[in-house]
Amino acid sequence: MWEALYLGMARVEFYFDLVSPYSYLAWGRVHGICAERGAELVLRPVLLGAVHKAAGIKAPVESPMKARYQFRDIHRWAERYGVPLSFPDPFPFRTLTTMRAAVFLEGRGSMEPFVREAFRLYWAEGGAPAGFEEADEREPVAEAARRAGLDPGEVLEGASSPEARRALREATGAAVERGVFGTPAFFVGEELFWGNDRLCFVEAALEGD
Repeated sequence: MWEALYLGMARVEFYFDLVSPYSYLAWGRVHGICAERGAELVLRPVLLGAVHKAAGIKAPVESPMKARYQFRDIHRWAERYGVPLSFPDPFPFRTLTTMRAAVFLEGRGSMEPFVREAFRLYWAEGGAPAGFEEADEREPVAEAARRAGLDPGEVLEGASSPEARRALREATGAAVERGVFGTPAFFVGEELFWGNDRLCFVEAALEGD
């Protein structure tokens, strides 16, 4: 550990929201890239809607032509990566409680397994929230927590706490200040790379190219 710190272990910061299909696609790939190169992966949960609003960006679903293209593109990437994909309906779906749960668990060392299980449930198994109310999100969050070996009640309570609300708001604001305008976004040092299809440049940055 100390040798890695002394040598300056590289790290990748991964900004994501569970509602983002490209974040799901990038999830497994960025883990592999970091493992292959001995880099630390740092998870940075944000609320994508707030990021888009701050950046003045409209969601793809507001453009039917773009939405149709992205639907096909997402399936192409899933096939290329060999990852299961069950596109959620409705889409987009609510992730406010999910992302608050993620920041709540960050300080408890349990964010990674929760996010992993939530990505799998929402994007591979058709278990994403089925509505846009807070109540629609409770059972999916509880199920992801159970699968991660966590107490669902504790996770839901933590996600609704003022501390979690504030932490997600601050994390999202910090991301915007840093230049993040969408997800997935990656930082290697202070270099920003946006999009699942920019992971090749993340690899190059880790290799010093």
